Amino acid sequence: MKRLLIAAMAVILAAACTENKKVEKVYPVGDRAFYQVAGNVESIVFHDVTGEFIFLGDKPKFNKSGLFFVNEIKYKETKEGENTILELDTDDEDGGGEEYIRCAYDKDGRLTNVTFWESAFTDISYDEQGRLAGFTALGMMDIESEYVYTFTYGKDRNPIKVAVKETHPDYENPGKYNTQNYTFTYEYTAVDENGNWTERKNQDGTVEKRTINYFPAE
Repeated sequence: MKRLLIAAMAVILAAACTENKKVEKVYPVGDRAFYQVAGNVESIVFHDVTGEFIFLGDKPKFNKSGLFFVNEIKYKETKEGENTILELDTDDEDGGGEEYIRCAYDKDGRLTNVTFWESAFTDISYDEQGRLAGFTALGMMDIESEYVYTFTYGKDRNPIKVAVKETHPDYENPGKYNTQNYTFTYEYTAVDENGNWTERKNQDGTVEKRTINYFPAE
């Protein structure tokens, strides 16, 4: 079950578009870059995925700048050198109280680090074309776990393979760790008019779907 849940997270976080000549070289910024969706996306609804989507739930929403909102929570913005930092404003009456999220963005507006509750995505990196190259997930299943994801692409924005290195303590042998390596491959079977995938199949034949909603054209 743990592997299925982590696999589901990887599938969603790796969400990408199939080849489309109109958008194939256009890569988003903000949190849309992390989700690999192009265009003025307002929200994504995931269907038929395995397990629970941990980061933003199964219905992430974005503002027009491409940044996400969790239950419409407001954030405060600061700067650290060239990086932009967004933090949950817990002083805001509408902020949700004890919840805490901290996101860092590079000078190009792409998410590079996020901390939420007792978990984190770190070392988020992108390739020369702006595609998600990899990241490390910490504390997804338990606070001491670590999952390193590496994405392989074809000619477009689709990750055709995701390699995962899972490391967790060996509780029967204190001070030692267990490591597993596994991969996932994808076949994309449906895209929308913006080239964002709406249906795909992984190597075991499981079909995953998502609905993508856009802001109205201005």
